[in-house]
Amino acid sequence: MDQVTSDPPVTTGLFDSYRPMAGVYDEMFDASGSVRPHCQQVVKQLNQSSRKDLDRAQRHARQLLRENGVSFSAFDESGESPRPWQLDILPAVLSEEDFSQLSDGLVQRAQLLSLLLDDLFGEQRLLKEKVLPPGVIFGHPGFHRAYHNLLPPGHRRITLYAADVARSPNGRWWVTGDRTRSQSGLGFAVENRVVTGRVQQQAFRSARVMRLAPFFQRLRETLRESAPRRKENPRIVLLSRGPDSPTYFEDVYLARYLGYTLAEGGDLAVRNDRVMVKTLVGLLPVEVLLRRVSDGDCDPVELNSFSFTGVSGLVDVVRGGHVAVANSLGCALAETPALIPFLRSACRFLLDENLELPSLATWWCGEEPSLNYVREHLDELVFRPAWRSRADSARIEPRQMSQPERDEFLQRLAARPADFVAQERIVRSTVPAWQGSRIEPWHAAFRLFLAADGDSFETLPGGLARVSSDPNSLDRSMTAGDLAQDVWVESSRPVDSVSLLPGPEVLVTITRGGDDLPSRDADNLFWLGRMVERGDCAARASRVLIHHVLSGEDTGQKSEQRVLLRALAALGQVEPGLAVDGLDQALPSLEVSLPQALFNTQEPRSLRSTVREMVRLSDSVRDRLSSDAWRSLNILSDDWQADLKPGPLDMSELLRMVQRVIDSAAMFGGLASESTTRNPIWRFLELGRRLERAWNAATLLQTMLTVPCENEGPILEATLVASDSIMTYRSRYLATLRADAVIDLLLTDETNPRSILFQIEKVHEHVTNLPFAGQAMLGPDERLAISLQNAVKLADPIELARTSDGQRKALDRLLQRLIDQIPKLSDAVNQRYLIHAGLPRQFGQE
Repeated sequence: MDQVTSDPPVTTGLFDSYRPMAGVYDEMFDASGSVRPHCQQVVKQLNQSSRKDLDRAQRHARQLLRENGVSFSAFDESGESPRPWQLDILPAVLSEEDFSQLSDGLVQRAQLLSLLLDDLFGEQRLLKEKVLPPGVIFGHPGFHRAYHNLLPPGHRRITLYAADVARSPNGRWWVTGDRTRSQSGLGFAVENRVVTGRVQQQAFRSARVMRLAPFFQRLRETLRESAPRRKENPRIVLLSRGPDSPTYFEDVYLARYLGYTLAEGGDLAVRNDRVMVKTLVGLLPVEVLLRRVSDGDCDPVELNSFSFTGVSGLVDVVRGGHVAVANSLGCALAETPALIPFLRSACRFLLDENLELPSLATWWCGEEPSLNYVREHLDELVFRPAWRSRADSARIEPRQMSQPERDEFLQRLAARPADFVAQERIVRSTVPAWQGSRIEPWHAAFRLFLAADGDSFETLPGGLARVSSDPNSLDRSMTAGDLAQDVWVESSRPVDSVSLLPGPEVLVTITRGGDDLPSRDADNLFWLGRMVERGDCAARASRVLIHHVLSGEDTGQKSEQRVLLRALAALGQVEPGLAVDGLDQALPSLEVSLPQALFNTQEPRSLRSTVREMVRLSDSVRDRLSSDAWRSLNILSDDWQADLKPGPLDMSELLRMVQRVIDSAAMFGGLASESTTRNPIWRFLELGRRLERAWNAATLLQTMLTVPCENEGPILEATLVASDSIMTYRSRYLATLRADAVIDLLLTDETNPRSILFQIEKVHEHVTNLPFAGQAMLGPDERLAISLQNAVKLADPIELARTSDGQRKALDRLLQRLIDQIPKLSDAVNQRYLIHAGLPRQFGQE
């Protein structure tokens, strides 16, 4: 454990007890405890805050991150939900002089790596002149023949570059890693800035922190200029691995921030030597791909044949110069740790310059002299795989191994020395970190970002810092560490506010379009609407039953519970056996079986399965939803993602959880109705909602009303409550409960937003306003909608309420027709608009 100095700090307030570590460079304080000049304004502002103020700010930051759903890893340790992004409210502050030094060195490094890749995929002078040993390149599993001479003349190799840097005890910067593939962290850096700037407003303003927006303006301009054609307004797509990607939040964030279309490999296709995005109106050409997919996964035809995240034929389109890819395919080669020992000589060969920013001292074990050295200094070094894989490289420390482990590693090293590099141990600088009641020095790892700017690069005046009390965790991975910090670069001059929005001098074409919605997004929006309504209907029916159970009355309620259980079984919430066996169960037994049924993930229509699918789909189309709409569904994760705890669940707690589903569905429906423009996004969301509500309403009415019992009043009331129409009924008919009036209100009343006719009329309205509708010949979806609409309109609720042999046969026939035909209408919509988004899902097979 590093020791701290005993020198008293030269500050008052929050930093009174802060002590920089001995033998470690501290970014805010020097060895004597004095504040570094560029941090004085920040420290002055922070010292005006109390510990309660910082605690409040930390809670506020945590709340903002949670509301925005900021997460890095795909799942937390439980494997159930995304791991939240942990942000420290204290910034890591760099001086303008430090930033300028880093920027100059990293610009040179980005240029060097671009030239290095150009050479390795072209003339290969570095190999011919023996600047690089062939084993470093040809031994790399990611070196594909397809990359050789892939780029046409004039196409850029590296558009975005990131470097991991650390500061040594003497204050000198070292590069610990290069990122040329798909640089994670850029979106998180922006989110960190937004949150930190909000909770530390005074400190942010007083420090004159450089803004990030100009960097993204440069990035957008560079991507626009890289388009092979249509340079004025090219279609730029951010290619993501999808919701299962650890950085999917960042993909969505960057796509929305930059104003690009977010797509997955399945959303794209190659036609006539062009990359096309699948939309509702057909295939539209893509000019630029900003990829977040690994090199080898980008094309399953010429690269990784097992990839499901790429675009078949992409390499051939790139070779023909018909699409620009940022960064270009093959750039991951520059990340390999085995290249690090040779960058200094490569810099002199390619740029005729000395390398300004040194790399961490590294030895590639594939050369005999290096291998001999590392064997002699085994305990002083850290070993890593020579070829960086998709995951961050593992850390191997012989000095911490047992003797058998050490012997086993030495055997591996002797057998395949070229597979390893050895690196010196790094002593990282520290930054102040807020730890609840005090500020402590924690070790920091920095990631800085650069964007191409003509023949040079522009550096983001900020970055991403990861901090931890354990420096070894930062050596393992840049994504490790306990907390993130925003990186502030202090400016010596006043800072102007900059926006990514175009100025008033930029002309735009006024439009009310939206038909270029990708088909996969339309499909996900359609099913999101379905899931929201499915969850709402199941929750409302369950709430009625839970109220019956909680009432504790055993007489006069068996028939209601019998019918309610049948309805829940028909809706897929409970096993059919429970709907029968549950008739004679005592209430405590139902208190056990009902929660288990609602939480049963083996049943695809159970409430828990529905809520989880609802949250997943909202994540998939997050770039298409408002933040409020997304949050209205994401808040359900806390209750419904985790497994049901052993033992009976208190029915009052179950009622709270069910009510929360109803509240979330109502919030989402209101936001969709009042905050979404009437474009295809809204129509497909509404189509899903209306079709699902109509099918659920028909199923509920069939199980509740087609076989009337002797005392039908309580069942009629339960049906109205489950359909959210009890207040409307009472306002019309007071306390009189009649089957024909209930059937009219819930089936044939076109003024009731909960009636089946209302849903079908809305469905007809939507299908007639989608692309390709309104042609001379009606489509299958339009025909089915009109047919069902007429069938319900012509129905007589009085006749439907009549009984024959103890059954309402006319009502049952009409409802069964609806239950059969609504899935066919859903399939017709899928066939007409969404078939190339994937295999259509069926009503009973979700």
